Amino acid sequence: MAEIDIQKKQSSNWLPWVIGLVVLALLAWWLIGANSRKTTTTETDVVAQPVAVAEPGAVPVTTNTGMITDLGTLTAATAVGDLAGRQVMLSSVQVVKAVSDKAFWAGTGSAPSGNIFVVRGNQNASYTAPDGAVTAGKRAMIFGTVQAMPSDLTQQSTEWNLASTDKDVLAKKPLYVMADSVRIVP
Repeated sequence: MAEIDIQKKQSSNWLPWVIGLVVLALLAWWLIGANSRKTTTTETDVVAQPVAVAEPGAVPVTTNTGMITDLGTLTAATAVGDLAGRQVMLSSVQVVKAVSDKAFWAGTGSAPSGNIFVVRGNQNASYTAPDGAVTAGKRAMIFGTVQAMPSDLTQQSTEWNLASTDKDVLAKKPLYVMADSVRIVP
């Protein structure tokens, strides 16, 4: 009789290889995606900053252009320095005293050193913000820009309707906030 050579057929099992490659591809995709989410800049991270133009002969000054979100940064300042021109966003600050229809004190309420003077630059000459009166005891969200306090407050006394006591305190302050927007926080 003829001898038939029977050998077990060796087939390569390709299914585990395909599954393994798919798992590796998904793992690599997940790792790359997780890493890119940590370093991606979003719209809220980007803040437009004003550009300072130096006068001829002026000494260049290095400034920090980040947005100020902490009231303490403003109240602790003894000089305007590099704070001038920086944007301010204070999320929930207590209105300590409404000085006039155009200005108010905001802060902790303890002594003038814990407060910042805010001038409402873009809102009409009424005593109201879009969502309520700016009065003592309320909390406000303030968006604006740090300004150097003028050395002579004669013109501001009229424009801001200042009382003499406020004028005396302001004469000792290096800065104030020119508010683009004031919103009462419920």
